[in-house]
Amino acid sequence: MEATAAEYRDRGWTTLELHPGDSVLVDSDRRIGIDVVLPGPEFEDLESLVEERSFRDVEVFRAEGDGLMYLLVVEADPETETAVFVPAYYDPSSAPEAIESIREAGTVELFCRRLNDDTVEFVHDDPAPFLPETGE
Repeated sequence: MEATAAEYRDRGWTTLELHPGDSVLVDSDRRIGIDVVLPGPEFEDLESLVEERSFRDVEVFRAEGDGLMYLLVVEADPETETAVFVPAYYDPSSAPEAIESIREAGTVELFCRRLNDDTVEFVHDDPAPFLPETGE
């Protein structure tokens, strides 16, 4: 994450690197997507950034290893040259229903939240970069 954020900064972008304490794939009545828990100060920084910007672009770096799916999600606002870096991970073998729900919905939501459940959501129309390959 640090190297990728540095590349953005070298191009003149403002960056915010987040450090979630936990990350999980969720499929419930309240949430379907990727849920990351942030420390309070980082959540507040994120909240202030999204109030003034429109993060409509996303870049997803994905790797699989040790039975886990690792993601680095870069939420970007090209107009203001601002990028938020959200690392996440989940165990695909423990969440096949969530993966199928996301595929069927055709969208994926990234929930960045505090323990008190205050949440900043990013919604993406192409869930494929966030999910394991289907093998088809």
